[in-house]
Amino acid sequence: MFNNFSQGIGHENRAYDLMDPAVLKKHVSEALAEYNENNAEMPLVLFEDAMKHVCRITRIIMSPSGHAAMIGVGGMGKQSLSRLGAYILGYTAYQIVLSTTYKMNDLKQNI
Repeated sequence: MFNNFSQGIGHENRAYDLMDPAVLKKHVSEALAEYNENNAEMPLVLFEDAMKHVCRITRIIMSPSGHAAMIGVGGMGKQSLSRLGAYILGYTAYQIVLSTTYKMNDLKQNI
């Protein structure tokens, strides 16, 4: 699997490179354990597809103006994998909370 954190989560070298799945699982598991120590616990099962999604998410959000629409049934891990991907890159995840009074000016202020 290709990813941009082949040196682990604490390194500045973000070359997009091929990594052995066992090493990738080790890096992602360490990142998840560190995330769980510093934030509310996120009980994820890191199967192969989940790790592929984390690799895709980090690749997308690392690029300038990178964004993605993650569509799927609720409870499938989109938010959790996005938070983990952001954590791996050292980014801060921010979630907009919508309400019935949320307007365009609120969106502009959030952005």
